Amino acid sequence: MSDMDNHLALFDLIGALARHRFQTAEREFAAIGLNHTEARLLSLLSEAGGESAQDTLSNQLFIDRSNAGRALKRLEQDGYIVREKDAADRRAFLVRMTGKGSEAVRDIGRVRAAIVAGFFGDLSAAEAGQAADLLRKALPDA
Repeated sequence: MSDMDNHLALFDLIGALARHRFQTAEREFAAIGLNHTEARLLSLLSEAGGESAQDTLSNQLFIDRSNAGRALKRLEQDGYIVREKDAADRRAFLVRMTGKGSEAVRDIGRVRAAIVAGFFGDLSAAEAGQAADLLRKALPDA
């Protein structure tokens, strides 16, 4: 295989893994009443200490602001979060996790652990570490 063929094969494989990851996560998170985006938003909010600017969360997800806004609206309607206008910038929203959201984050952690346990097949922990190290080299500013 040429260098370009190897890079193309890797590019396609990463895409296939991303689709498989997304589909698996959608199916597994549905069991706790969330979709993949909602679970990621709650996880990011938890990592931020339970409060964050809405724009910050959507930027961390690398999705369109309107898609993040729809997911946050559903999370708010279901009582996982509260959104409030930012006192400093009335056009922006601050997002705060509720007790129900904190409980969901624990469930999300359990679901993620179960997904990861079966996702990589026969790949050993050492091999997973090597693959992660190699893929980090492809990330800008990694």
